[in-house]
Amino acid sequence: MLNKKTIEYAEWWIFKPASPLARLIRESQHTLNLYFRPTELISLIEEIANKENLYERGNYDVIFLNQEFKQCFDTASVYLPDLYDLCLPHVNVVTDAKSFILKNELIKNDFHVSSPLDIIYTDPSSTFWIPRHLIRPYISEDNQVIFTWKELCSTFLKFITSSDSSITQMENSMFFINDDSVFANHFNFKQFHKNQIPDILKKTVKFLGKSHTVLTLCSDLKFSYVTPLDPVVYWIEEMILKNNGLTPYTPSSIYL
Repeated sequence: MLNKKTIEYAEWWIFKPASPLARLIRESQHTLNLYFRPTELISLIEEIANKENLYERGNYDVIFLNQEFKQCFDTASVYLPDLYDLCLPHVNVVTDAKSFILKNELIKNDFHVSSPLDIIYTDPSSTFWIPRHLIRPYISEDNQVIFTWKELCSTFLKFITSSDSSITQMENSMFFINDDSVFANHFNFKQFHKNQIPDILKKTVKFLGKSHTVLTLCSDLKFSYVTPLDPVVYWIEEMILKNNGLTPYTPSSIYL
């Protein structure tokens, strides 16, 4: 947790004096502190996009830019994870000495511990079930419905890039879902980015379970007085999965 917070608060920015993005932020009556983190600026841009209804309907990781933003970023639409790189020309990175002071103040006020929920996706023993109506015969010719996470992501990517998927691959790793696609009525969006495949699958599949525990999965965790079958190991596993709001489920339709 401490390492995570150290990384989260490591980088700080300050606007360049002549930045058109800084002027746009001021004119939109939004404010940032003199020193701010990249996530703060990106969140503010997302807030403005939401207020001005710039999001792609059903896919809230894509925004269509208005004229002011187009002048700042020199593009018509943006995949939100790309905002970091688009903002870089408008800012100066704060020196390490100043960042160290700002970082430590925030870490002290915001330190807490949370369960590592992503372990179910990184664990090679985890298995996932995908609804049969999305499988036969579109993704798996042998009607396979249970996959590891790696298999599922690679199989889905292979399918959407095939000629039979009724999905059109566009520039900048974007995909467009045609009306005759098997996903047309299941996904409540028309466009998505290649990097969104894991997010789509997390909302489409169900987690069945895993055979690894933290001790068998993490080779660097070795305790002479703890064996893989000790109750404390299963207590840790329960903490990881208990009240896990991110465990995959299958809603009637998918939003991003």
